[in-house]
Amino acid sequence: MPANLTRVFGSCFVGSAAGLIALTGAQAADLPVKAKPVEYVKICSLYGAGFYYIPGTDTCIRIGGHIRAELGFNSRGTGNQSWFVGNGSATNTRDHDHFFTRSRVYVNTDTRTQTSFGTLRTYSVIRVQVDTPVGTAGSAGALAVNAGMIQWAGFTIGRASTSYFDNPWAYATKWGINGWLGNPDTAGGRFVAAYTHQFGNGVSATLALEDGKERKRGNYNGANSLSQWGINTPTVDTRGGNTWPDIVGQLRIDQAWGGFHLSGNLVNNHVAYNCGGTSGTTTVALGGCSELAGNPSDKIGGGVNVAFKFNLPTGVRDALYVAGTYSIGATTDVFNNIAPGSAFGIFGSSNLAYQSIVGGYVWDTVYSSTPRRGAGLVVGPSGQQLTTAYGGSIAFEHGWNAEWRTSVFGGAQVLDYNDTANAILCSRHVPGGGAGILSNALTTCNMDYRVVGAGSRTYWSPVRDLTIGAEVMWTNHHSGNKGAIYTSPTIAGFKPNAAYEVKDQNVFSGMFSVRRFF
Repeated sequence: MPANLTRVFGSCFVGSAAGLIALTGAQAADLPVKAKPVEYVKICSLYGAGFYYIPGTDTCIRIGGHIRAELGFNSRGTGNQSWFVGNGSATNTRDHDHFFTRSRVYVNTDTRTQTSFGTLRTYSVIRVQVDTPVGTAGSAGALAVNAGMIQWAGFTIGRASTSYFDNPWAYATKWGINGWLGNPDTAGGRFVAAYTHQFGNGVSATLALEDGKERKRGNYNGANSLSQWGINTPTVDTRGGNTWPDIVGQLRIDQAWGGFHLSGNLVNNHVAYNCGGTSGTTTVALGGCSELAGNPSDKIGGGVNVAFKFNLPTGVRDALYVAGTYSIGATTDVFNNIAPGSAFGIFGSSNLAYQSIVGGYVWDTVYSSTPRRGAGLVVGPSGQQLTTAYGGSIAFEHGWNAEWRTSVFGGAQVLDYNDTANAILCSRHVPGGGAGILSNALTTCNMDYRVVGAGSRTYWSPVRDLTIGAEVMWTNHHSGNKGAIYTSPTIAGFKPNAAYEVKDQNVFSGMFSVRRFF
């Protein structure tokens, strides 16, 4: 073959081969290639089930919550018996709601990150609910932050779901707020700044500073008018602003045999001036009230709560619970203060008078800026008299099997006013006192109050994280004025102006609840 033809043929061959290679490469690039699997959500196994890594971070997150649908009978809220007249239940009037409905949605967010000082955690609980309204056609809704806190290196700051004063088994055997008689119950949470030290073997201790203002009861000045028994309207009190936070200490033991809880708190009773204020606020009354009115000295109050849990071999996760509280100048340590006001009042039948009533008041402190006469005593201007409150409960829960559980619970709680406070309160129950007339106001009048009660709860868990059940409760209410005659003032739209026998009253209530946790 001639040399020039060879050169031409070789060039064509090389060019064709290069073109074929280039074409083959282009076609190969256009063909679909199976990509590596991408793990968009990576499971985090450090903290238990339900946690995932937030993409692009080393922080784990769990989003959960639960939904509750409840039907209450002769109660409001979460089984809150009607000891007050606000919804007509205690008066047995035509505006009495025989049943009450509530739907609640909780959304919980829990994030955790490992650090050289331990786990950095944030935790929040958002609550949305719709309730049966009180005497109106509109739905009563609520949006609240039950918890929103940061935890790190043993420190906790923010809104906690409860107080460190409360024992950890408040809802172990019941749903209703009133069921754990004589014990604290800070449902809905409060702001805390706390440090917890873990000693090991299930033993821990906590020191906390807490903002208790939203649950604190008022301080009463005997120079002000006092509301009638059973009228759940603002009663003038004279509480002042926050001066320093509640100081709370807690010791807790959680072991195989059960658990132990011991807590104590100190609170400051600080009043505004020796004149009226608006209930539930720090605003002094308009007209004539100033710093010239003076004020009584602050008084420190507080309480102690002790609780035990004993695991028993009698059934599936059976346990016995015993707890009690003693407080001075801090009634919320003993008496529920989720919704009630400062004036008790329950009406019933009577053979001696038009009807019967049991009533009283619950104040953290009582004092008077003017002389008062009641219960056989003449009381001059006095400083704050701290109210004593105490009570306790016992409960047992039995697991019939993995699906069915039943509990029984009972307890008592008592308000005890000293002689000076009692005379001040009784002095308003004379003609012209504005709070109704007690036949024994100047002699044997006694504003002490006692509640005893018992109840039972049974629920069924047909599938995991679903409970369907019912709870019933009975309470008996006793006033130290039992046997006296109470004549109420005339109040439009309320009970008639008539003579009522002061008599023990019984309250029965129930609740049906369906709860789904996720």
